[in-house]
Amino acid sequence: AVVSTQSTGDKETNEMTLRPAALINLKPYVRSYDEEEQRVSSLTYGEKYKQLAMKFGDSRIQKTIRGKDRIRDMESNTLDEAMQEAVVSVDTANLTKQTDLNHNDVLPPMNTNAKDLNDVFLITDLISESEITALAPFTAVIRECTQVHVNAWKEQNKYPGFMLSRIPVVMDDDHMAHLYLSELLYISNLITLLKLPRKSLSHKKTNFPNTPSVVIDSIYKKFTSQGQHEGKIRTSMSDKQRNKLICHILALSLIVDKFCVRFEELCKDTGVKSKILADTYRSMGCVINKLKGDREKGQLVAVMKLPVKLPPVVLRKGGKKRE
Repeated sequence: AVVSTQSTGDKETNEMTLRPAALINLKPYVRSYDEEEQRVSSLTYGEKYKQLAMKFGDSRIQKTIRGKDRIRDMESNTLDEAMQEAVVSVDTANLTKQTDLNHNDVLPPMNTNAKDLNDVFLITDLISESEITALAPFTAVIRECTQVHVNAWKEQNKYPGFMLSRIPVVMDDDHMAHLYLSELLYISNLITLLKLPRKSLSHKKTNFPNTPSVVIDSIYKKFTSQGQHEGKIRTSMSDKQRNKLICHILALSLIVDKFCVRFEELCKDTGVKSKILADTYRSMGCVINKLKGDREKGQLVAVMKLPVKLPPVVLRKGGKKRE
């Protein structure tokens, strides 16, 4: 027991008087070992590691953990997860592992039984007929360009290097020239979408000022999700949609370059590492070779050969693969 004291003061004399007060009974409490052991045993391995790291780890480790926690908190409420749950209305019991391994939700439609490489991809599966028609005025302008125009566009960074290195176009067939330039323009638009910051995805017209609305609406429908978040319409791109977008770019690059693509320029244009692009090409049935010439030594080339064989892997975030 402890005897408490109560103090009173006189403001006029500035004197303080102490008087005895009531007794206070204090009861000691020590947490038992069993309680502490039970609390610790209920933690997961990750939670235990996190506690130890935050107590004894250096500042770099602690900063990394706090960053991961911040990202996890943001992702828990992201629209991506909500949209995925809302969109998936199929019976998941009918989905098999084989379907996942065939990349049906990431790769564009492919005819792996094709006898000719030109039949592996159907262009209308990548670019609709209405989009090809809408791009006609733009392809007509580009077809009239000279190397002077191309050099000016390079200085202005108006188009990706992959596209500019493949024009001017010299073709006698007007239809084939239009189709070829439509493929290049579509690649340019897909690269623009891929490089957009997440916060800028909603600004369609600003991001694609000189692009037909039918093309903009189509690529947004294929590779983004929309929904309401805090009363506002928000556009987002999940990791799966990003992988799907990259696959479409690479599929079109194979068509443009007759199924033999030097993709060093695509690495620079997209900002995606060469290893990730190489893995993605492989997931589409391509073989990756290295050039041996003096000027081109070390450059990577994706080559598609018949018969097309898709490996039993699926792309994951950052280009990682899962058996």
